[in-house]
Amino acid sequence: MAENAMGERDPTVQRALLSASFIAMQRNGMLREPNAIMHYLDRATGHEQVRAADALRRLPDSMLQAIAPECLALLGGDTPLELEAMLVRGLSRVHSEDALGLLRFSTDADKPAVIVASALRALGSLGNTVDDSIFFKWSGTGCIGQVALEVLRGREALDAHACLSRALEEEDTLTCITLLGLAMQHGEHEVVDSARRTLRAISVSVSNPYRHAEVTSNLAVAWDPGYHAELLSVMQSDSPAVVRLAAFQGLIGITRAIMMRSRYTSVQDQYRELGKVIHAALYTKDPGLICAAAELLQVEEPEVIGLLLPMEMEQAALAPLHPIRDLEARLLLGNVVAKRDGLSPPAHQRPPFNHAIDPVKLRALKQGQRYRIVTNKGDIIIATDVNECPGSSLAFDSLVSAGYYNGKAFHRMVPNFVVQGGCPRGDGYGGMPWTLRTEIGRTPFTAGSVGLASAGPDTESCQFFITHSAAPHLDGRYTRFGEVVSGMDVVWQLQVGDAMMRVERMP
Repeated sequence: MAENAMGERDPTVQRALLSASFIAMQRNGMLREPNAIMHYLDRATGHEQVRAADALRRLPDSMLQAIAPECLALLGGDTPLELEAMLVRGLSRVHSEDALGLLRFSTDADKPAVIVASALRALGSLGNTVDDSIFFKWSGTGCIGQVALEVLRGREALDAHACLSRALEEEDTLTCITLLGLAMQHGEHEVVDSARRTLRAISVSVSNPYRHAEVTSNLAVAWDPGYHAELLSVMQSDSPAVVRLAAFQGLIGITRAIMMRSRYTSVQDQYRELGKVIHAALYTKDPGLICAAAELLQVEEPEVIGLLLPMEMEQAALAPLHPIRDLEARLLLGNVVAKRDGLSPPAHQRPPFNHAIDPVKLRALKQGQRYRIVTNKGDIIIATDVNECPGSSLAFDSLVSAGYYNGKAFHRMVPNFVVQGGCPRGDGYGGMPWTLRTEIGRTPFTAGSVGLASAGPDTESCQFFITHSAAPHLDGRYTRFGEVVSGMDVVWQLQVGDAMMRVERMP
């Protein structure tokens, strides 16, 4: 295909052939020549340049280091914003004073949000060569604040007193909770006790279940003797799904910490307590907890999976799951069972088409139909791409018209990547009793793209996400059914637990 492109006289056709060949080579792991990628970047425009920069930053360290001067040179002058952001991300593995200086400069307050977020993440990956003060400075609400907190969470050592004092001054509850958790993780007796008391007080005063979940998780960092039983009780209660999930994850964290400190005479003894937690989660018959348990099991060795998920437990876990609504849990369990039994992962079986498209309603839906998402942080207006994604656009319109999204939360936020919402359970493991066909269009995932969450081809449903920045690795894999036309500043301020108070179709 690349050879055909070189002989093509029509520039439009040539660009299309070059783009297709570049994507194919990237997907097949054939892009290992830095100079070839740089050559493509020089000739490309728009999103294709961003795709090339994404390929550059994924090269092995030695290759990326070899072309570091060329990468730095690209960041001068009038570099397009999304290209600049992708190149800045790649500087996380360029070890030079020039790169470090540019990253520090990129965190200035007058820089665009996507540049600051990219630079903070890159600086965070450089370890202790970068002082913590820059991350404390940016820690706070929204996407940028969460990037900074993410870096601090990954630090091997922090000033616990600084974390505690910052937390007590912080107005944003989520940031305060995270800083208190860091104080517990890195502090000693007095600091830990003070942070724990403050977290307990927050849990009593807040009504947002996502803040309760954060408190639950952070109290497990340095737990007191009775917290294990408390978490088990919460996991088995009728608390909101996201709180029960946090309790399960806290139990797993505590149990693994105890395992690390102990000595065992057999694998059975080593995993006995972990097995009790997993079995308790599976016996709740809760699809979200079953998903979480399966995700944990699939990284274990077959022998361990056999201990933790015997055949009778497998059947008990599968029995309560709806064939469509709980499809993700069924797929995860299938992978776990295959690994346990020494088999290859089962091939993805696309669900049979189960959600008909009403042609009358589809004809009435105009291309670029706009919707207002009213959140507690402000309004976001999106437009749907009915021509390329008719089924997805119509399903979204139907859910909006039915008032489904009113009151739903944004349950997931990956800083500088996506914010996601619309889950009926609120923990990310829920869906409708129907699925949509995956609709791959020609429009790439640039900043502000609106896509549908997926557990594999033809498994989309009601959960959607909005990208903070360009995401070329999603192109051709996920349904992109719309884009933000107004309110990207609001998207950048959203964090886990923020609500869609109302979603409405605009005239």
